[in-house]
Amino acid sequence: MIHYSGPINQLFKSCANNHSFKLDRPGDFIRLRHTQLGCFSYNGTGLFNVGARAGASIAAFYNSGLNLISASNLKRGQLISTRPFIPAQSTRSAVLEGGEFGQFNGGIGYIGFKFNNGSGDQYGWVRIETRPPGEANPFILRDYAYGDVGDTIGAGQRSGHDVAELESLGGLALGALGLLAWRKSRIQAAH
Repeated sequence: MIHYSGPINQLFKSCANNHSFKLDRPGDFIRLRHTQLGCFSYNGTGLFNVGARAGASIAAFYNSGLNLISASNLKRGQLISTRPFIPAQSTRSAVLEGGEFGQFNGGIGYIGFKFNNGSGDQYGWVRIETRPPGEANPFILRDYAYGDVGDTIGAGQRSGHDVAELESLGGLALGALGLLAWRKSRIQAAH
């Protein structure tokens, strides 16, 4: 079963503006934050983190030269479970946007995450909207969703039958099988 947040549309734009959102059980959360160095003219950075009792990870990559984690910008329909993950830490968040450090620099994007509350891995996504790099680098949390243990979920999927990309691939496969069966029946009828 997929648990969908519904529209949130929370704007993150000011110094140290942060919010946590509940996941499956008490203590499971996602956290988004906008920060500015010293709250001055620095353009700011969007940050993401996830936490759960038995562990959590972010679909991201590590930049050893800058010693930071950048959240991967997933496309709608990409399966979350197939992504590379970096363990989330309470003292460190993944960079979303802000100059050359983040992957979210204008438009809609999806952050993938997984968490484990003790029952097994659960996968989810967060949809954010960013503006091209500029003053304050604001971003908007549009919505998020996560599946139960054992569920596969694609970025943007809100229900068991929601992601158009996944559905169209399944439809193509069923259509191809149907076409083959129809052709076979015509050949058999002709003989």
